[in-house]
Amino acid sequence: MSKVISSAISPAVTTLENRFNEPKWAKQIRTEALAAYESMDLPKEDEGWRNLRLKEVPLDSLVPLADQKETPDSVRSRISPDAAGVLVHYNSDVTETKLNPDLASKGVILTSLQEAIAKHPDKVEKYFGQLYNTKESKFAALHYALRTGGAFLYVPKNVVIETPIQLFTYGDQPNVGIFNHTLIVAESFSQFTVLEYSASDLGGSNAIHSGAVEIFAADGAKVSYVILQNFDQGIYSFYPRRAKIGRDAEVNWAAAELGGKIARSENTSYVDGEGAQSNAVVVFFGSDEQSLDVSAQMIHTGRNSFSDILAKGVMGDKGKTIWRGLGYIKPGAKGSSTFQRENSLILSDGAKGDAIPGLLIEETDVAGAGHAATVGRIDETQLFYLQSRGISLKQAQKMIVEGFFGSVIELIPVESVRKEVQSLVDRKLGW
Repeated sequence: MSKVISSAISPAVTTLENRFNEPKWAKQIRTEALAAYESMDLPKEDEGWRNLRLKEVPLDSLVPLADQKETPDSVRSRISPDAAGVLVHYNSDVTETKLNPDLASKGVILTSLQEAIAKHPDKVEKYFGQLYNTKESKFAALHYALRTGGAFLYVPKNVVIETPIQLFTYGDQPNVGIFNHTLIVAESFSQFTVLEYSASDLGGSNAIHSGAVEIFAADGAKVSYVILQNFDQGIYSFYPRRAKIGRDAEVNWAAAELGGKIARSENTSYVDGEGAQSNAVVVFFGSDEQSLDVSAQMIHTGRNSFSDILAKGVMGDKGKTIWRGLGYIKPGAKGSSTFQRENSLILSDGAKGDAIPGLLIEETDVAGAGHAATVGRIDETQLFYLQSRGISLKQAQKMIVEGFFGSVIELIPVESVRKEVQSLVDRKLGW
């Protein structure tokens, strides 16, 4: 596959370096990422990127930097007055940041990653890019070369935040590149929840989202990260989210992947500490002509660590999805356990779903390990039964899908997100 190079990227990197007056180490990351981008091909199908029609991604028309604007009303109306903190990444930059003053007095930091690099380099440099590096793919290189805005959240030792912190990612400029990077540092025994909403309004145009999330949970910390991804179908999104988990710490993922024309999302936990644990709950729904590649991975090195993955997906119209799950217990992770379950439901003849579960156990002393995955069509007997009771075909399909998703949606830890996910599922079903 031939290389794809946008003539706008190199000058954009220079513009960003000059605009932000970045320290040497941050500039070096940009420079190395640009070189990697220009030398790398698009990922090939045999590299785990199949089903994504990467030749369609409009890299040659990419607008690396958009004009900064005020936070749009469509985002502002979603900001909760009870949120502990709020950060809005709009197109190429952060347009709004708020943090409860009481939390700020306790040492909590919520700011754009760009500002954190300038004001808190001691808290950023040792973590930034440790879980996701520039050479993983062409899209990783693009992300690090053109990273702007983003979010940095630092929660000191023993600080417990009772209400969620809201992060918003929103795009509405045709061909814009959205390159937000979220870096979260949870010190020992801190506890908090982050809600991330991703959406766009491109009016039939296209744009590229290449983001990243890195979470570092120190010993005893507990972090919940909740994602509602509802980009419109002009977005090509590539979004790895990764966490490194310390002794007796816990990171839980809850993700609803519903939008994008092509969307590749990943939730990976490095369960490194003794007694550490991680759970992932994932809901995905591909409709129209969407292509979704959704994955969750639990990689254990800590003794007596635990992980669990539960995912459910639906495909309708000509939607295509691939689910990838991995439980990996490395040598030395004695007494650990990892489990995963995934079910996919196909609603139409034109839809397609694949499930690729995996277990890799390199330690003989484990507490347990297992995986299961199914892909099947909607049960015609159930449809017939409901219709024989006077229920229309459309209503019957809705009832079956709601029942299918229900056991997973109810595990999303925030009520407002549960309700919105159900509403968006209904909308995909034509209600």
